[in-house]
Amino acid sequence: MLQKYIEILTRDEAIFRKKPDGTEVNYFLFPEFEIHINSLPGKTVQGWHRHHEIEEVLLVQSGKVKIEELENQQIISRICAGGELIRMHNSLHRISNPDTLSASFTVFRFVPQGQNQQECIKNDKEEFSDAAVQRLLKINDSL
Repeated sequence: MLQKYIEILTRDEAIFRKKPDGTEVNYFLFPEFEIHINSLPGKTVQGWHRHHEIEEVLLVQSGKVKIEELENQQIISRICAGGELIRMHNSLHRISNPDTLSASFTVFRFVPQGQNQQECIKNDKEEFSDAAVQRLLKINDSL
């Protein structure tokens, strides 16, 4: 159920972890999804892993990340830069930083329910004019 008002969280409210490889992660955990912000030091290689139920989506903010996956008995790799979005699906994968500079990326994780929600996502928006907002303000003032 959606709440009525905007919620703004700061990094102080995140769960912070510094991994042994130097990766810094700020986790924002919610009942139905998780968002975490990663800072990956230069020349860092994370471990191989996969998820069985979680959908993991990465959005690269800055720097470069190397995505490797095991596909058809081969390791396939690609370098991704700022603005690129990567869906991991159920792949066996790992993430590394091939550069000497830090890279940052945001990870969105959720458990898909197997239903196509594209129409809802595209159309769930109620628009208001400035005049309509002013009328709402007047209604609230009179209460």
